[in-house]
Parts: sequence; structure tokens; C-alpha cells
Amino acid sequence: MKISIFKWYRNVSIAKKLYFTVGIMALLIAVELFVLIFSINTLSSVRAYVNGEGLWSKAQKDGVYQLQKYARTHDETDYLKFHEFMKVNLGDHKTRLELSKPEPDMDIARQGFLEGRNHKDDIDGMIHLILRFHNNPYIKRAIIAWTEADRVVASFNPIADSLHDEINKANPSQSRINELLDRIDPIYTQLSPFEDEFSNALGEGSRWLEHTVLGLLFIVALTVEFTGLTLAITVSRGIQKGLKDILLSARAVTRGDFSRKAQAFSKDEIGVLANNFNRMSEELERLGVENKEANTSLEKKVSQRTAQIESKNKELEQFAYVASHDLQEPLRTISAFVELLQQQYKGQLDANADKFLNYMLNASERMKVLIKDLLDYSRIGREKESKQVDCNQMVKDVVADLDKIIEDSGATVHASTLPVLQAYPTELKLLFQNLISNSIKFRKPGQPPAIDIGSVKENGHWKFFVQDNGIGIDSQFLDRIFIIFQRLHNRSEYEGSGIGLAHCKKIVELHGGRIWAESAPGEGSRFVFTIAHELA
Repeated sequence: MKISIFKWYRNVSIAKKLYFTVGIMALLIAVELFVLIFSINTLSSVRAYVNGEGLWSKAQKDGVYQLQKYARTHDETDYLKFHEFMKVNLGDHKTRLELSKPEPDMDIARQGFLEGRNHKDDIDGMIHLILRFHNNPYIKRAIIAWTEADRVVASFNPIADSLHDEINKANPSQSRINELLDRIDPIYTQLSPFEDEFSNALGEGSRWLEHTVLGLLFIVALTVEFTGLTLAITVSRGIQKGLKDILLSARAVTRGDFSRKAQAFSKDEIGVLANNFNRMSEELERLGVENKEANTSLEKKVSQRTAQIESKNKELEQFAYVASHDLQEPLRTISAFVELLQQQYKGQLDANADKFLNYMLNASERMKVLIKDLLDYSRIGREKESKQVDCNQMVKDVVADLDKIIEDSGATVHASTLPVLQAYPTELKLLFQNLISNSIKFRKPGQPPAIDIGSVKENGHWKFFVQDNGIGIDSQFLDRIFIIFQRLHNRSEYEGSGIGLAHCKKIVELHGGRIWAESAPGEGSRFVFTIAHELA
């Protein structure tokens, strides 16, 4: 059963994985809230009983005081006040007797507690506490003490009745009155231990309940956190593992190595993507072989095979676009949940858990950047209509868009007068944005970036340059930097996906030009590209 659930979870779609994770978390949190609400209500009911015991004791003492006063004053009002105070004890007594029945009448029980001067909002909780926990050792002790106290306090009523009869005689006997009053103190002596036992039992029960509830809440909270982390890590690792293998295969394909197959670790969207990529890779490999064989054949067949390869390349590009686009939503969802977990439980877990959450969040952010760059790359060339583009205004727009990183880095961007071109505005803007961003990113430590942009017209083309004072590039890498996924620095040194300059190359070629770099380590870089004066 355990293995089948694991296989189901591994192979189910990413959306269902996330729904399952959210559902489990919601269920556990609901359980935690239920335990919390139940414990608060129960402790509140215990508190209400402690308060009720105080009302009970005060009413009994006030009643006895009125009875003793009645013996001195012979005022009937004092006698009536005695009975009024004793109604509190009788009300609680009524409720206890009713709740001891197999099928108690709740209306009678509530009425008894109301007569006992308990707050109406506490009464239902007090009744449920007795009904639910009457077999609990602490509650049972409290009920026994309550029962005995009721029995003892009932002894005051015969004394009061006898005292009332004696005082109302034509010639009341003071010695008889004193004799009746002397019977009150022994009752007090009997009553005090039961009152103490009632309070002690409730106090011990309250502490036991508090420890039990805290233990339950700790277990439930630990379960929520552990389950959430486990599911989130499982989903994130599954996505990262699958995408990493697909990217490695994609890099191998770009080098012409079709033997590297993407492994499908599951049957979810990532697994489907891996299988489709492998089929596409196999198809490309087959077409490549056929193309090589066609080189020895007629010119017509070579042309046909070339057209087929171009068609398949477009299909692969479209496939990469669709796959990358469809991956954004689940990846955003994962990032949101991981960020939510980090915000809610940061500092409440151990150091490793916080570190793992940071790893997951950073990895998902890098993946989002990579997917966005892949989408941008696949979209290049989709813009159908060229327009008149004022490069001066375009550079101003790019600088405005990059205002934050320019301000943070202290960079200065200077552009001489630039031409108005017939170009694809979205693509051209991305070209300037990537080159300016690179100049800021690869700046010298401790030195603000200084970026110059200019252009000249040569042989029917506009020749642009973007020059900076950054760290520079070794000459042996100048041809490699425009290849997709090529990185000259560790990720820890400079963040990026390795696609930016590949974007630039594709955009420049789309405009009928070429791009190259002139640089040396420590001497800054000068990126030069040409744009045709008129597009075909």
C-alpha cells in the first residue's frame, strides 16, 4: 500500500501534487485548530467551575451570616435573605442531580446553573465538561467533593427552620437560639475540606489538561511542519531533477550529441516533457543522418531534407516555448508555497530546515529566470511587423526600466546621437537591455560602471557599439560567449542563465547583421553589432 501511494504521488500531475499538498496541509491545520478550540473551551469550562465554586462558597457564607444576624435581630428580612443566598447552592445542587441521570434534561441543568448565578455564556461549557469527562479521575474527585459539600450544606436548612420557629414563638428561648447557633460551626468544619478538595481536584485537572493539550498541539504542529516540508521538498526536487536532466540533454543536442537521452523519472508533466524531448531528439538525429546521406544525392533531395530539418527545428523551438510557458505556473505556485512556509515557520524550525527552504526558494527563482529567458529566446522572431524605431528614445526607455540596478550600482550610461531604424522594436529593445545589463553585472569591484553607446553608418549598415569599463573577457572566449548556455563564471559569482548574449546574437541576425566582442581581462568590453539599414 505504501509503495502504491508513493508511485501514485510520483506519477500524478504537478497540479494534482500541489492540490494534494495543500489539501493535506489544510486538513492538518484544521485538526490543529480543532484541538486548540476544544482545549480553550475545556479550560474555559474548568475556569467557570472554579468561579462557580467561589460563588457557591460566598453564597453559603453570606447565607449563614444572615442566619446568625437573624438570631440577633429577629428581623424576618434577614431570614428571607438567608434563603435567597441558599438558592445558589440549591441551584447548583439541582444541576448536579440532573446531570447524574442517564438521560439528563438540559433545560433543567441550565436553569440550575442560572440559579447558581453562573454566567449564561459559561453554562453550556460547564454542562459538557461534566458529561464528557465525568469518568476522568480529576473530574470524578471534584464531583464527589461537590456531592459531599451539598450534603453538608443542606444541614443549614433544618437549623434555619428551627431557629425561625423558635423566634416566632410568643416567648422565644434565648438558650434554645444559642443552642441552634452552636450547631453551625461544626458544619463549617465538615464543609471546608470538601470545598478545598473540589478546588484542588479542578486545579490538578486543569494542569493535567493543559499539559495534555500542549502535547497534542506540539505533535500536530510538528506533523503539519514535517508533512509540509516533506511534500514541498519532494515536489521541488522532482521538478528540479527532471528539468536538470532535460537541460543537460538539450545542451548535448546543441553540441550535436544525440546519444544523451533525458531520463523520465516520473509520469507527470516533467516526465512527459522528457519523453517528448527524447522523441524529438531521436527525430532530429534521424533527420541528421538522412541529411548526411542526402549530401551524396541530388541537389533537390538535399534541399528537401534541409527544409525538413528547418521545419523540425521550428517544431522544437515551438515545443520549448510551450513547455517553458506551461512550466511557469506550477513553478510560481511552488515558489509561493515555499515562500509562505518560510515566512510562517522561519525561526520555528531547526537551522537545517530554514537552510533547505532557502535552497528551495533560490533554486525555484533560478529556474523561473531560466524559463523566462528560454521563453524570451523562443519568442525572438515572432514579431511580424517592423517599425520605424528611434534608437535614442529606445535607449532612454531601457535606462528607465533599469533605473533600480543602475542606481544601486552607481552606473552612468552615456549615449551619443543614435539613428532611426526600420526594425522590430521589441527585439531591439531586448538587445540593448541585455548589453547594458551585462555591462553593469560584470563591473569591476569597487568601481562604478561607465557605459558608452554610439553608432556609425558603414556600407548600408548601422554599426553600433556598447562599451564598458568592466572586468573584461579573455580573448579565447570571445567566440563562445554568444552560444546558448555558455557561462564563463561560477553561478555563485554572477547570477544568470547563460542565454542573454545568445538572445543578442539571434536578434542581430534577425535584423540582417552580426555581433562580436572586443575585450581583454581588466580592460572592459566593447560589444559591436551591425543592423541593416532596411529589413528585407
